[in-house]
Amino acid sequence: MSGASLLSRIRRPDQLRPRSTFSEAEIRDSILQNLIQMCTTRVGTALSCPDYGIASVSEMVYLFPDAITLMAQSLRHTIQTYEPRLQNVQVIHLPSDTIELTLKFEIRGRAVIDGNKSGVKFETSLNTSKRLTIR
Repeated sequence: MSGASLLSRIRRPDQLRPRSTFSEAEIRDSILQNLIQMCTTRVGTALSCPDYGIASVSEMVYLFPDAITLMAQSLRHTIQTYEPRLQNVQVIHLPSDTIELTLKFEIRGRAVIDGNKSGVKFETSLNTSKRLTIR
């Protein structure tokens, strides 16, 4: 298994070197970079993969209160389909206890690292300016 995603290897061919193992941190970072790419792409914008990406937040506004459930489903579907290094993916809405209008989700799963499964957790945050962050 490679630690870097295909896109990152294509973008940085000078950094390609034969390796049989990658550190856990390198694999987690690669997964994070792939999640960022997926979550900043809107469904329907990738012509070769029309279901790649997540639903548009502006379309979700009209579906409130179902918008939170639909966004979580969209995130989960995309991750399960396009990030094979994560298994048992869960997307959990994190209620905001502040007045700020931010939609937060926690992404949990098991990363397969050198044949072993390791728990991983990422947090997404989407604010009113439609800026999405993942960490």
